[in-house]
Amino acid sequence: MTRTRFILGENKGAPAPAELSREEILRLSMEIIAALARIYAPPPERRVTAERVYQPAVPAAREELEAFVLRLFRPGSGVEGLEHLEHCLAELERGRRIVFLPEHRGNLDVPSFNALVRSAGSAYEPILERLIYIAGRKLNESSDFINMFAEKYSRLVIVPRREFPPEPAGSNEDERAAYEAFEKEARGINRAAFRAMEKLKREGRIFVLFPTGGRIKPDEHNQPVRETTSYLRTFDTAYLISMDGNLLPPLERMEDERPIQARVLFRIGAPLDCSAFLEGEKAAFAAAGEPGGDFDQRVADRIMAMLAALRDKGRYAE
Repeated sequence: MTRTRFILGENKGAPAPAELSREEILRLSMEIIAALARIYAPPPERRVTAERVYQPAVPAAREELEAFVLRLFRPGSGVEGLEHLEHCLAELERGRRIVFLPEHRGNLDVPSFNALVRSAGSAYEPILERLIYIAGRKLNESSDFINMFAEKYSRLVIVPRREFPPEPAGSNEDERAAYEAFEKEARGINRAAFRAMEKLKREGRIFVLFPTGGRIKPDEHNQPVRETTSYLRTFDTAYLISMDGNLLPPLERMEDERPIQARVLFRIGAPLDCSAFLEGEKAAFAAAGEPGGDFDQRVADRIMAMLAALRDKGRYAE
């Protein structure tokens, strides 16, 4: 096992980041926006279709993006639990199907995680090269500004249930037709995404699924999506990843968000055998004796509780 922890300012070759003024952060922000914009080629159509669910990374200027986030970290930022990434590499050798389940706090989480793990050593590069983030269609279609950041990392685009409009309660034929058209298109996209996922799993790719779907917001309930449990059933090994700190606090409009300096610490939890974990949760669910209970939601809630314990205590605990 190599070192289990990489912390800026503590590990050799990882100096503590310098304090930046608001003016310097603004300047750096404008520079990275300009760098991404110079090489960004807007797609002919941002709208996701069944033929465009898998979107491979566009790595041009990714190095500059990760250098930008490294400048924003405060001392103490880093990654703990690197030994579990070594376990992940061994699982890949065994042909196991792997999913990461991280907390999601802001729209710079993905480059933050990649930049810190990449800084921890080249041994983890095979993992970073395999990551595919499961993203909602809204992220992909919202704007070219958002897309030019998101495209730096590979994505599999789905239509989450929360994006479905409410089913019409009345008999208005136009409303009913619009709902049925949306549902048909969304199900077609999700079926295509599932087929692509199965193919990419066989190729040794690692999927990253945020249990809350979107960013965790301090003033909201942030209920995890119950579909998390459905995904778990299709994988062999899961790694939970907690996150403390955030470089890009969420706002209602993503385009209005502004980066800040922050201490950001990721903790990678011990591997979970998905089948054994779900069997254990089934037993606990049965013992609880909750008539009409929602098992899938219970498991999603349990994962969030485990992530909170990992973040606060460094281990899975009640």
